[in-house]
Amino acid sequence: MNLANSLTTGLFYSRWVKCLLSASLLFSLFTLTGCEQLMLLRMNSQQLTETKVDGNRLYLKGIINGKSFEHVKQVLNDNPQLDTLVLTVMPGSIDDEVNLQMCHFVREKGLNTYLLHNSVIASGAVDLFMSGVERKMEEGAMLGVHSWSDGFKEALDYPQNAEEHAPYRVFYQSMVGSDEFYWYTLRAARADDIHWMTDAEIQRYPVLTSPVKKPSFEAPVFADLEQYREEVLSDD
Repeated sequence: MNLANSLTTGLFYSRWVKCLLSASLLFSLFTLTGCEQLMLLRMNSQQLTETKVDGNRLYLKGIINGKSFEHVKQVLNDNPQLDTLVLTVMPGSIDDEVNLQMCHFVREKGLNTYLLHNSVIASGAVDLFMSGVERKMEEGAMLGVHSWSDGFKEALDYPQNAEEHAPYRVFYQSMVGSDEFYWYTLRAARADDIHWMTDAEIQRYPVLTSPVKKPSFEAPVFADLEQYREEVLSDD
């Protein structure tokens, strides 16, 4: 699948072009067509992360991009009772730099993260989930991981001590005390592929802070959630 098609359909592309809109973006974009460059820039200028407040929970849906952090931060500041982010269907991020900023903010705020039985999160959205102080999930939730590419090399083409790995290593060391999970994601699948974590893998790595819960089957807060979920999974 070419990049333009994957972006249009909302596939899992968090680390297709690492650190989108950072200093390396211009260099990375030389590998893309003009149409693909325009699509990336347009998608990063729109609000693609939907939010809904319900009690102490903030429900999230959609793609994480350059607008997501400020939007989520504003909602959290306007609703001080919120203590949990519920990630519903989130196929990834097109701005890893902003996503990591949001992740650190979530941890600094002491927020928890939660996955419903029908949650589907992948790539950068998994990073967001891992930023929760308490991380819980219901049976049936799906977590997809993969490597990243800067347009020239895959992540594992760089030595472990390379500066390209530093933001992610620091992130996971600060979130869960080790960067082991980061290296696992790089080995799990290439940047243009996705690996759905098995139950054994979820148990092996510090993904959760408590045992998997039985499905709650709560009514979806987003009317089109199931349709969006089907679209995302059909593009895998």
